[in-house]
Amino acid sequence: MRFSLLLAVICLITAPSVHAQSSKNAGQYLSEIEELAQEMVEHSEKASTASTVASVKEHANKVFEIVWGQLSTLEDPAQKGAVPVHGWKTRWQVDNGMFDEAFANRYGVVPPEIEDIQQLGVMGRGRAVRHYAQKIIDSESSTLLEKEKAEMVIASLNNIIGWMKMDDGVTKGERQPRVDLTREWDSPTEFWLSTADTGWLAEIYSQAVNILKVDYGNDVAEANRHAKGLLALSKKVISGVDANKDGTIEPIKMEGGLMAVMEVAQQAGLLN
Repeated sequence: MRFSLLLAVICLITAPSVHAQSSKNAGQYLSEIEELAQEMVEHSEKASTASTVASVKEHANKVFEIVWGQLSTLEDPAQKGAVPVHGWKTRWQVDNGMFDEAFANRYGVVPPEIEDIQQLGVMGRGRAVRHYAQKIIDSESSTLLEKEKAEMVIASLNNIIGWMKMDDGVTKGERQPRVDLTREWDSPTEFWLSTADTGWLAEIYSQAVNILKVDYGNDVAEANRHAKGLLALSKKVISGVDANKDGTIEPIKMEGGLMAVMEVAQQAGLLN
């Protein structure tokens, strides 16, 4: 009897901590994502009206940095056109803790070169928020409404950052880290034909790289034209897309953007 009572007290004390910690971290990251997304639009807009090719590329490089947390080195002749890419641990981390020991055993124990989520740009912060939204879904103390809204947060975030995540599995008795490629297998054909499967940030990243790589010479008009495409993509991250043409943008797969994320994050218990 005493043990049961003690267990009940512990549950009452610890259950809200899942929400409190998730809310604190997710709220901070979402606030930063909002600011970064607006900066992304501003730099894209400046690139689309810049008077020199160098200025277009400068602003495109800032967009690149906002996505991943680091500037591209494509303007450095020594790079010979190579695009800098974070290692797998940095790309897939979602909190400041170490990766599973089984992952380290397979891929080595070298830590991520960036350990602070707040240095990873919109992509890293977005994956961290998705991680905390999943905690709300998995928590027994979450209400049905919180779970439903957390699902909507994830659906909308996935449109932005892509639905793939780092998972694990067993092959020949060995636990191995792997990118989850089957979680959305039952999605409609329209999903796979859209860019929501890999995420709209991937489009922005690719367009920024394209602008940085192209030798425009003195053709600033062509550079501006490409930057206008970057601007449209950046705005889509914020506003989302009316994929089913019903006149509204909902917090669902293929539609919701950052505005939709913020709308349902409060109801999910992810904002203070």
